[in-house]
Amino acid sequence: MNKLMMAAMLGVGLAFSVGVSPDAYAQDVPRTQWLEVEVGQSSIQKSSRPFARVLISDPDVAEIKLLEQGQFSIRGISVGSTDLWVWYRDDPEHPEVFELSVHRDLSDLVRRVAEITPGDTSPPRIYPMEDRIVVEGAVSDLITLERIAAVSEVYDEQFVNLMSVRGDHQVQLEVVFAEVSRTAMREMGLSVMGNNEVVNGGLVSSGASGDRGYVSSNDARYTRIQMGELINGGVTQTVGNGGFALMGAIVSDAVDLQAALSVLEQHGITKILAEPKIVALSGQQAEFLAGGEIPIPVSQSNNGITLEFKEYGVKLVFVPTVLGDEVIDMRTYVEVSEIDAATSTRITGIEIPGFISRKAESHLRMSNGMTFAMAGMLSESTRYTKAQIPILGDIPILGAAFRYTKHERDETELMIFVTPRLVRPMAPGEVPLYPGATEDNNPNDFELFLLGMDHKAGSRTAEPTGNHGMER
Repeated sequence: MNKLMMAAMLGVGLAFSVGVSPDAYAQDVPRTQWLEVEVGQSSIQKSSRPFARVLISDPDVAEIKLLEQGQFSIRGISVGSTDLWVWYRDDPEHPEVFELSVHRDLSDLVRRVAEITPGDTSPPRIYPMEDRIVVEGAVSDLITLERIAAVSEVYDEQFVNLMSVRGDHQVQLEVVFAEVSRTAMREMGLSVMGNNEVVNGGLVSSGASGDRGYVSSNDARYTRIQMGELINGGVTQTVGNGGFALMGAIVSDAVDLQAALSVLEQHGITKILAEPKIVALSGQQAEFLAGGEIPIPVSQSNNGITLEFKEYGVKLVFVPTVLGDEVIDMRTYVEVSEIDAATSTRITGIEIPGFISRKAESHLRMSNGMTFAMAGMLSESTRYTKAQIPILGDIPILGAAFRYTKHERDETELMIFVTPRLVRPMAPGEVPLYPGATEDNNPNDFELFLLGMDHKAGSRTAEPTGNHGMER
């Protein structure tokens, strides 16, 4: 019985599959097509086949009107979408279905975008998506993109921006940081001390250097006088550490006299030159640090201490944006810092280092390959100190023995130059040799022990030659 029922069901299924073909089933389902019309605008549709009738599902979105044979018009009323059914006289059993979309009139925006991009064979496409405007396509430069975006915001503040800039603009920033600091100092001070059996005293110039030495008699009857025993006992001050002292003494049975003339003339110069370079894609941030990090203790609650690391050295941060006509807009930050032991502090037994920093941050706009002085400084300071015995110190020439004089002068010159360049990647044949590529650091015994060389003779070259292939 079950076998008979299964056979019957199989026969029915075969009969159905043979009787109704897929093509026949597809002809019963109308194929959907698309039509677009703008609000307040009309569109005339033509066909070689005469129309029997047309039907629109939502008359509030659009209205339709039959014209002569093979033509009908559609006029958009409001933004939205609806169905449009069309029956033909020669085949009324199989109507055509159109998905009708009514959107805002964008012809004015299209015309204005075309004016912004004259000569562009493929300007950005402008089309609606529900209640939003979409602007999609590639433009020649960022200025054109910003202008199109500004115009599009007038028509739709929340328009969908799918525009991009053609090409892969990459920018190399070259920075030159140069600082020269000069110091000069001149000092002179005189210390005179003496004693006998009755009097013990003198003029002592004192300072951070402490004792300058002593001269005394070998006779045990006399007290040995050490220079600096009467620190702050005089009215003058000695020169700083590093000065020279001319010392002498007169020793006799009656008197023990010692004198020290301390003089110092000091000159110093400090030069810092840093030339960092870094490459970044247009619109992207790039950072460069040549230096290191040093731990800094930071007090926390419950008497706890944590460490925070502070960067020092040469730091460069910039964000390039390529505009039209090879003009580059840059946001640049340059910092050069170093650890300074003279400004360090000690808190609860912990040494906290100090730093000397030079920072510059700016927003620049310049052409490709041009150089701009981003920052600069010229500083000059002079300090003059004089301490003397009243009246005696004012005597010309002779008064120099009764006064202390110090003169200091500091000069600092600082300049920061920046140069942006549009660059491209290097081809394999353009890559230069890296530093030390040709150097052989395995000398033989003769070169190592007798000549004191750390490399084989002739293997060290000055620098690679040839085209580096960095500039476009």
